[in-house]
Amino acid sequence: MTNVPDAETRPDAAQLVAAYRQILTWLGAGTALGACAELAMLRHWQGPGQLVPWALLVLLLGAAAAWLVRRSTATARALRTVAVVTALGSAYGVYEHLKGNLAAGPSSARYAESWASMPAASHLWAAASGAVGASPLLAPGMVGLAGVLLWLAVLGWRDRGA
Repeated sequence: MTNVPDAETRPDAAQLVAAYRQILTWLGAGTALGACAELAMLRHWQGPGQLVPWALLVLLLGAAAAWLVRRSTATARALRTVAVVTALGSAYGVYEHLKGNLAAGPSSARYAESWASMPAASHLWAAASGAVGASPLLAPGMVGLAGVLLWLAVLGWRDRGA
């Protein structure tokens, strides 16, 4: 005797896709809210440049909320667009954080004497891993993850009523 569901109890592909869209939307929104909490804990509002991720997250959460309330071509397009802009902004944030950490390398107490003789790969690893500099790379990466999850939630979506 097997435990394989019969055709009547097995969910069809459309039901599974709808469930996955819902799960991805909630995961993306939760990740965005987590990024907001992280930014707040880091007091990431010290200048205009530090407000950019806040703006991206507000737009992303607004588009996700619109998608959750009403699935339409307009909300799917808005969420898709904001998700792509957020992911691109996140990539820029990772770059800026890495660049800032690299600039702090020569003045680091740990690497001051050896920084100039270290290979470039070691510089990148030290900057990315947090050994030098104060800018975490995972924080902007988390913003990008939220964008990617929400982009996936609307991937291939078509308004069946139109």
